[in-house]
Amino acid sequence: MRTTILLLAAICCAAVGFVDIGLADPDEGTNDRLGEDVLIEDSGNISSLNISGLYPTGFFGVAKTVKFIPTKSNWILDSVLILGWDGFVVNETLPVERVISMEVRDENLNLLYRFTDSQLPYFHFSGNPGIAKIELPPITINGDFYVCFYDRGAVKVAWDQNEVSGNSYIFDTFNKELIPAAFFIEDSEDPVPVNWLIRAVGH
Repeated sequence: MRTTILLLAAICCAAVGFVDIGLADPDEGTNDRLGEDVLIEDSGNISSLNISGLYPTGFFGVAKTVKFIPTKSNWILDSVLILGWDGFVVNETLPVERVISMEVRDENLNLLYRFTDSQLPYFHFSGNPGIAKIELPPITINGDFYVCFYDRGAVKVAWDQNEVSGNSYIFDTFNKELIPAAFFIEDSEDPVPVNWLIRAVGH
């Protein structure tokens, strides 16, 4: 319980309003391209009207996490899409290079794959958030699975509060605890559930 309260307090203090990213949804119709499935647990629309805010947690051992349900057995995960930004703006001071990490975990939260790199090759968009594609070696999935993204203060990840799926979480690695993603936003007396803009791609 204490962990939950501390995480929610940090989230509430760090949430930043964000209105217009000027970004169309490049994945519309992707399910029909090259036989790929794009698993989506957000509202399905990432236009400026559906982006409520961005924030970096900056905590080690804490991940923005989405639970996915594959479309069939022996489903192959080969990449992850994350809508985010590292704050880079042309002609301004470059963001500090930091290490980000991402994990794929099975339905029991057992680790299947871990990725670690600098944020710069993926989230270094000029002036606005964009969709980072992180390619993975083919991972065979049977059953539900989780994608856990550790921004470590380097990346602001987008979220929306439309058609909340209930499959977005904060994952506390140390305690193996999944906490539903929810923020205190303007004019809200209680935490408002949200979706992370993280998607899984495979076949």
